[in-house]
Amino acid sequence: MTMSTLVTSAAADLAQSAIDVNSTGRVSAVDTWIGSRVRIKRTSRGISEQEFRTALNIDENDLVAFEAGEKRINASLLFRIAKLMDVRPGYFFRGYTN
Repeated sequence: MTMSTLVTSAAADLAQSAIDVNSTGRVSAVDTWIGSRVRIKRTSRGISEQEFRTALNIDENDLVAFEAGEKRINASLLFRIAKLMDVRPGYFFRGYTN
């Protein structure tokens, strides 16, 4: 395997991980928490679903699933959301307890 194949493969894996659903098939409490924090911050900033989806290049079904905690937000997307909302990524975990 050549280096370029490894890089291409790694890039493809990263791209796929950005859209993968939580593999357990169950809704995780932390995913639900983070999704609700995203929705609260988005609405408090007056950002519509359409504006949010366009800025992040995600579709409507993904946004609904992310905000409901039915689909895990990966680190890359969470970082982009935090940047868009002008908060640190840790903001979305604040107040979460097991």
